[in-house]
Amino acid sequence: MKILNNIKQNKFREPLPNKKILGLIVVVVLIIFGVITLNIKKAENVPGWNWGLGDRVIVIDAGHGGVDPGAIGSNNTLEKDVTLEISKRLQSLFVQAGGKVIMIREEDRDFGQSDKLFQRKREDLIQRIEMATNSGGDIFLSIHANSFPDKKQSGPQVFYHAQSVEGKVLAESIQDTLNEVGSRKRTAKSNQSFFILKNTNQIAVTIEVGFLSNPEEEMKLTQPKYQQNIAMAIYEGTASYYNNK
Repeated sequence: MKILNNIKQNKFREPLPNKKILGLIVVVVLIIFGVITLNIKKAENVPGWNWGLGDRVIVIDAGHGGVDPGAIGSNNTLEKDVTLEISKRLQSLFVQAGGKVIMIREEDRDFGQSDKLFQRKREDLIQRIEMATNSGGDIFLSIHANSFPDKKQSGPQVFYHAQSVEGKVLAESIQDTLNEVGSRKRTAKSNQSFFILKNTNQIAVTIEVGFLSNPEEEMKLTQPKYQQNIAMAIYEGTASYYNNK
């Protein structure tokens, strides 16, 4: 009876916290939730193991290099520098996902020997194809930057050889994810004149990451954050290609 009376008299009831304590608890919970959310957002840019990419051999070729600067922007941005930076970032993403990456070049160099520039460029391209072929790579990603007399042209674009069915599928997959980053939505196109696409025996695409002839896009292509976004888009498009196979 004594216990029953105590219950009736609320002697065992814990006192409710006042409004200040409740407010403090709410603030602490929100801070913890915010930190967790921030960490999740940061992790979104760091891919984990991907079963589609696991143990795949991916050849990444940063276009131009050495005596060949490639396209030159209005602010003297060199294509060879942009392609190398994006290629290194792309390499890191694939490795984190479990892929095996073969980098054609990891420094500012070319592979030609001739003193004549035209002949040296041809030697360089032939050497890149030989390196890719001997690597046993599954796919070949040739990274370039575009240039055009019309400075309004913008946006990354992917090319494949017309006779490569798988090349087209890969190109379209990468184009879809690049369209989410670039300033203009473009369509993957076939091309039979690109030396790499004509002569490689692998599934190959040429990725033009943007137009250095467009001053605004040239500026973006020199920024680490945008370079990372482009690399992530190429990675996601490639991962999607393999995951759908």
